[in-house]
Formats: sequence, C-alpha cells, structure tokens
Amino acid sequence: MTIGMGLGGLGTAWSGAVVYLGAPAFVRDFLFLLTVCTTAITGLLYALKILLHREVFLSELLNVETANLFPGLTVSVMLISSWVYGLGPDWQTIAIGLWLSACSTHILLALFILRTWITRNVEIQRANPSMFVPIVGLFVAPLTGASMVDAGVGHSMIWFCFSVALLFWLALFPVMLNRILFHGQLPQQFLPTLSILIAPPALAAGATAALLGDFGIASQGFFYIALFQALLLGSMAPIFFRLSFHLSWWAFTFPSAALASAAISRHGLAPDALSALAAISLLTISTLVIGYVALHTVLATLRGELLEQRADL
Repeated sequence: MTIGMGLGGLGTAWSGAVVYLGAPAFVRDFLFLLTVCTTAITGLLYALKILLHREVFLSELLNVETANLFPGLTVSVMLISSWVYGLGPDWQTIAIGLWLSACSTHILLALFILRTWITRNVEIQRANPSMFVPIVGLFVAPLTGASMVDAGVGHSMIWFCFSVALLFWLALFPVMLNRILFHGQLPQQFLPTLSILIAPPALAAGATAALLGDFGIASQGFFYIALFQALLLGSMAPIFFRLSFHLSWWAFTFPSAALASAAISRHGLAPDALSALAAISLLTISTLVIGYVALHTVLATLRGELLEQRADL
C-alpha cells in the first residue's frame, strides 16, 4: 500500500515544481497515472481478499503491526484527488467527492487503529515507525483538501484532521524514540521504516502553509525538523546500502517526496538565497530514490523474490 503513497507523494512534489519551478507537467501527470493504476490494483486485490480470504484480511486488520498500512490506500486516494481537481472545472466535483470519501474513511481507519493499540496493549518492542502512517494521512487531508474545500463540512474536516495529527505526532514521537534507542534495534529489513519519521513534520510544514496561505514561522519550524531528520538518516546511508532489497524500501519514498514538496512550497511562498537549490536538490533526490526502489521492485518481481515477502507494503 505504501507504493501508491510513494508515487502519489512524488506526483504531489512535481505538482509544486510545475507551479514554482517551471517543471514540465507531463512528469507530474505520468506519476499520478501510475498512482491511479497502483491504487486501483491494490484496492481490487484487497476487495478479492475480503471476499475470498476474509479471515486473513481480518487478522491483518486486527494486527497492531500490519493494520498501520491499511490507511496507505486512503492516503493515495487523497493525493489522487488533488491531481484530479487540477484537471479542470469538469473534474472538480469528482475530485471533491473522492477527497471527502477518502478523508472520511481515513478518519474511521485511524480511530479503529488507535483503538486497537489501546485495547490490545502494544508492547514497546512491537512499536515501529509504521505506526505513524495513520497520523501521516491526517496531515495529508489538509495538504490536499485546503485548495478544494473552503467552507462547510469539508473545512471542518480539514482542521479536525490537522489538529488530531499534530497531537498524536507530538505524543507518539517520544514513544518511538524511546523504543528505537532503548529497546533493541529494528530488524534489518525494517530499518528503512525509520525514514517514516521524516513524513509528519514535512507534511505539517506543507499543511500549515496550505491552511494559512504562507510559509510562516510554524511551517519553517516543521520544515527544519524534517530536514534535520533527513540529514540524520542520510548519514546512515552506508548502512542502508548494505541491506538486501525488501518491500520495506518503499518506506523511503513517501517521506522523501513529502520533504521535497515542503521545500518546493517554501521556495514558492518564502523564497531566500538557497530555497531554489534546496527545492531542486530534494526533488532530484526523491525522484532518484523512488526510481531506484521501483527498479529493484520490478527486478525482484521478475526473479520471483517478492513472493517471499509481505504483499501489504
């Protein structure tokens, strides 16, 4: 499910690049078409799983680790809706409908998942960065919806999602840091999920800018928090390069795209001497990261290696 998030996140970053950097629109459109195809296939496969293997589906939904990935589907649809909205007036009603449906479903999933954490008493050793995915989606809601709905129920949903996301990000981050620092290393194949920690502050920066219409103090603060975490993980690159390919590598994609998108918004709304360089550099890095991961995914698929890995990523 994180594949659609990664592609859609990069498409969103390129959308900003079209507006603020004069980038070609065909790259954005190509990425979103891939996102639509990936999201549709994922949704169809899970619909079949519900029909044919309901017990397996329910066990994944009730599992405190795998359940965190289900909101990736609603995040992908929200990202797609923002692209559809930009296709023209004839598409805007469809886009708003998509966004409202995806946002409402995401809120329900977030409620269900957080309730599962509470009632099933998650052990600290089982905590992992994928727990941020439901929260990340709540930040995506205002980031994508602010330009589509400015009154009524949709407006209330935007501020509701942003407020809840901010609360739970600030609450969960110390818990996650405690788990990572003092309760043993993550399994090697899940080390890439550390990059998910970049996504909440990067999205908070973009969402704040979208809600307030400028890249002010709050947006700047969130952006630099995300940038520091990206630099920290960048210093661990030699460790990541020694890992064998796993579908968890897709965890690199959406956070890098979210950071690039925030940098592009910063350049467009609050430019300075280095903002263009930062925006172009982060967009280039994100594009290369996603291209690299996508290439390895295709190669692993052709070799039949993905059959041994979890398909819910």
